[in-house]
Amino acid sequence: MLIHKLFSAFALLLALLLAGACAGTAQKTKLDVSIAELGAAQIGFLEQTYALKLRVQNPNPIDISTDGMSFSIDLNGKPFARGVSNQSVTIPRLGEAMVDVTAVSDLSGLIQQMRGFESAATSGLRYRLTGSFFSAEKPFPFTYSGSIKPPSTP
Repeated sequence: MLIHKLFSAFALLLALLLAGACAGTAQKTKLDVSIAELGAAQIGFLEQTYALKLRVQNPNPIDISTDGMSFSIDLNGKPFARGVSNQSVTIPRLGEAMVDVTAVSDLSGLIQQMRGFESAATSGLRYRLTGSFFSAEKPFPFTYSGSIKPPSTP
């Protein structure tokens, strides 16, 4: 009876240790997203539309299938544009895919950006892309930041 209890306790301890080891080695699934291209698609007085090409890299050892996304873009710390897409995309394991999306800004966002144009012309432009790709299993949030420095004058 004592040996049976010791064996049960040992088996339980071993199971807990193995479960902890597996949880510690579980890989966090993520996607790396960056802006590859940005261009004006339609410029109106109240609303502006931009065509973006996003580079989506999958550093994971499995293919990831998504069925939509939402995102927003900030310029110099201020909201600029936002977008959504219901496009299905499969990013191959250890590979990448290019995704074409549309972003929309409005007159107030454009005015905010124009107010900071002089400082951006001298100090550069900082941008930040945030959003999520969606799948049946879970969302894949992403954040990407970058900057464009003005050309130096001789």
